[in-house]
Amino acid sequence: MSKIKNWYQLLTFGEGKRYNKFLLWMLFDSFVMTLPYGLVILAIYIFMQPVMGLTASVPEKKAWILTGVLLAQAIAYFLIRQKSYIYSCTGMVKTMRNSRLKLGEHLRKLPMGFFDSRDAGDISTVFLRDYDTVEQLSDKAFPQFAITFVRVLMSVIMMAIFDYRMALALFITIPFALPFAFLSYKKFNVTNDNLMKSNQKAASGILEYVGGIKTLKAFNLAGERFSTLKETLNNQKKYAIEIETKTAAPLSIAGRAVLNLGIVFTILFGGFLTISLKLNPFFYIAFLIMSVSMYEPIVIFFIYLVDFARCKKSGDRITKLFEEKALTATGDELSAQGTDIEMENVSFSYSKKEVLHDVSLKFPSKAITALVGPSGSGKSTITRLIARFWDVNKGDVKIGGLPVTAMTSDQVLENIAMVFQDVYLFHDTIEANIRMGNETATKEEVYEAAKKAACHDFIMSLPEQYNTIVGEGGSTLSGGEKQRISIARALLKDAPIILLDEATASLDPENEVLIQRAISNLVKGKTVIIVAHRLRSICNADNIYVINDGRIEESGKHAELLNKKGLYAKLWSEQTKAGNWKLLEN
Repeated sequence: MSKIKNWYQLLTFGEGKRYNKFLLWMLFDSFVMTLPYGLVILAIYIFMQPVMGLTASVPEKKAWILTGVLLAQAIAYFLIRQKSYIYSCTGMVKTMRNSRLKLGEHLRKLPMGFFDSRDAGDISTVFLRDYDTVEQLSDKAFPQFAITFVRVLMSVIMMAIFDYRMALALFITIPFALPFAFLSYKKFNVTNDNLMKSNQKAASGILEYVGGIKTLKAFNLAGERFSTLKETLNNQKKYAIEIETKTAAPLSIAGRAVLNLGIVFTILFGGFLTISLKLNPFFYIAFLIMSVSMYEPIVIFFIYLVDFARCKKSGDRITKLFEEKALTATGDELSAQGTDIEMENVSFSYSKKEVLHDVSLKFPSKAITALVGPSGSGKSTITRLIARFWDVNKGDVKIGGLPVTAMTSDQVLENIAMVFQDVYLFHDTIEANIRMGNETATKEEVYEAAKKAACHDFIMSLPEQYNTIVGEGGSTLSGGEKQRISIARALLKDAPIILLDEATASLDPENEVLIQRAISNLVKGKTVIIVAHRLRSICNADNIYVINDGRIEESGKHAELLNKKGLYAKLWSEQTKAGNWKLLEN
């Protein structure tokens, strides 16, 4: 019973009351729509009574009653059909929309480690294909199944009233056909896994191919990678055909063949009863007529059984996403009292690889602290732990003396503005991308932030200026232009804590000077953490931590670290030499 309840919860996404109302109207509609079939048989019986010698004339009273019932049916059908049509059009659209929004909100609260382990194609397949699969079943297949069940039940009762022997003859093959249906369902569950994996791989392959087309063309690999994508799509086609020809179709056809033997049995058995004068010829003809249409809804059940199996798989994938553990607040959603940041004995791992080892750091309020060190040493990881993109494996990260785990992700992020090296812009206007920093900002404030970030001039030179649509990820802009827009976004947010991860990495020397000025304005009176590879950009930092292999190797001001002649001095020396690098003459 619990399995049925869980399955129904999956089908209705927790909105069972709404779905029950929808299903009830569909059943009303089906009942009223199929009522004339029984009334026609009854009418034939009434008008054939004089022919069969049952009465001397047509019973007028019964005929008028039948006419009244048909008229009432027509009126009821008009009224009910209006309501059921609206439900059939809207169906579970609102429920699916609510569930998609709820899942999107849930994904927003998941740690970044989840997204590192799942590709975009997998998640997009859930949002698009899996939701559509469940919607088709809940909106069409399951109501049809329920209607079929009710119609068959009504037919059994009605036929049994006329002659229970013929009713048994008509339905005797159903128990023998059902095993084929359930065997088809079971086998489909196994082979459908391969199809769903190929669907996911195809979606991921398409996204990767389109997203990386510039790189593929640059290295003349577009054709080679397309061959890989083509192979993936061919596998998708192969598994789809295999399901239809080797799993669902053969067993379903066998079940239908057994089912249709019921017509043969009804003809033979009814003929025997009629010849033996144990059955009125009229009822024999009526049962033959009904037998032709009676199996149609049951055949539909065979067809939709595959959809039930497909829906179960899609529903499981949706449920698994909802079951992913979100970052939750361990306290009563307390607010940080201050902007000083502290990391106490923090250790953190990506999967099984530990990248930070018992790290303790202090980032004073209204001061600039820089993180430097070799690539892969853990600098960017520290900023992401402060923003609570992940939770630490050991230790505490505190803002204003309060552990970030005691706050929701929204509470943490509302006090932080970030500019990362890998900038992502949405497929929207430039103004909308800047306005993400502050949705309520005026146009003048947006323009002022853009001017401070040295991007106003290039924006005004574009055909649509601030209304120019940028490609997905900002593909229509250069790296430096994207970086400046992201800085404008951070300026507009005006948060008390600023995280800068190589904010000037993609800028030319001219714009770098302008951005450095803008950043100087941005960081005044705020808690600032800068991840830097260019050491000359953080010479004036209040404190510098040198990170190496996930540990704190040195700390101090620029001059102090140079005097220590340690790792920082070595990095400074290497960058100084690199600044004088030039091509050698042949």
